[in-house]
Amino acid sequence: MTAVLFDLFGTLVPNLAPEVWSRSCEEIAGILGIDPSDYGRLWSERFEERMTGRIPDGPGQFDDILEQLNHSLPTETRNEAYQAHRQMLATALQPKHDAIETLEGILERGLKLALVTDCSSAAPEILDTTPLGKYFSCRASSAHLGTRKPDPVMYQHVINELDVKASDCLYVGDGNSHELPGAKKLGMTTVWVNNGDEQYWQERFEPAGDHTIEDLADLIPLIDRLE
Repeated sequence: MTAVLFDLFGTLVPNLAPEVWSRSCEEIAGILGIDPSDYGRLWSERFEERMTGRIPDGPGQFDDILEQLNHSLPTETRNEAYQAHRQMLATALQPKHDAIETLEGILERGLKLALVTDCSSAAPEILDTTPLGKYFSCRASSAHLGTRKPDPVMYQHVINELDVKASDCLYVGDGNSHELPGAKKLGMTTVWVNNGDEQYWQERFEPAGDHTIEDLADLIPLIDRLE
């Protein structure tokens, strides 16, 4: 084993709790002056476009929603709503309680790290403001690559950058985006992070790993057994 590739949401950071998402919808819809249920529905319908970068993060991310609702707003108001969205992202990107210790343990064993994440365009930049950012100079972001897991492009991007073989990599994820079978198909050993009742988000959810852990701290003894 030469490298460990990580998913982000639900793996290194917790899945966003429904109540946090609801509060965010209400806050942003209030700023925009629209109904929260309309905002939540129209935002969710554009998930694919945001994850592949066709709708980049920024004040303009609300334009299509506002146009559909025949609701126009000045740039200042859209920017205020975007800042609220960024704050929600910053909250969502705080590491799990055992993430940093686990990453340090991996580095102590001489292994390389990479991030493979389905995310919107601002997530990598915001991640760099958290304790996780410094560990992942090597990363594949769906919004910047224009595709999503399990497209081999997502994994191969970091494999090439790290200059390693897929068969020498461990892939760790919570099972969304068909990510685990996608990594397995390339020859990686896969680890499913079982979040139990806190797996709030399930999108193309396929928890089929070679190994299963419930806490990131369990990854270190697993790596030691596999080495």
